[in-house]
Amino acid sequence: MTRPKLCWRRGFTLIEMMVSGVLLTTVFMIVVPSIYWVHREQRQSEQRQVALVEVENLMERTAALPFPEMTQATVDKFALSESALQQLPDADLKIRIQETKDLPLMKKIQIQLGWRDQRGLIQQPVRLTSWVSPKGKQ
Repeated sequence: MTRPKLCWRRGFTLIEMMVSGVLLTTVFMIVVPSIYWVHREQRQSEQRQVALVEVENLMERTAALPFPEMTQATVDKFALSESALQQLPDADLKIRIQETKDLPLMKKIQIQLGWRDQRGLIQQPVRLTSWVSPKGKQ
């Protein structure tokens, strides 16, 4: 009596290769947009952080001026730093100083910084407001 030879299958069948290809394609279709989204969110977060630091620095610089020199003409000369200009496309800086009639010894400083993201969409601006009085008159 002769025994039939058992053939051990080696390698993959065409169907197995096709199924694994479909699965890999599906995974790539999910992962690649997710990586792009994470990168875009990280970039927007970095831009917002740069804008916050820049506005805070400008507010400190403005509030440090002597009270009589704290005028619109003085702050109109202020500009963003070179690094902020590079990281914030189409940056739009607005600094406004208002003297109030209700509180004659107070000045209101408003700073707003807006920019566009890499897709050209206008981002929510960073705003900071402060009230300043002459030193020793608080």
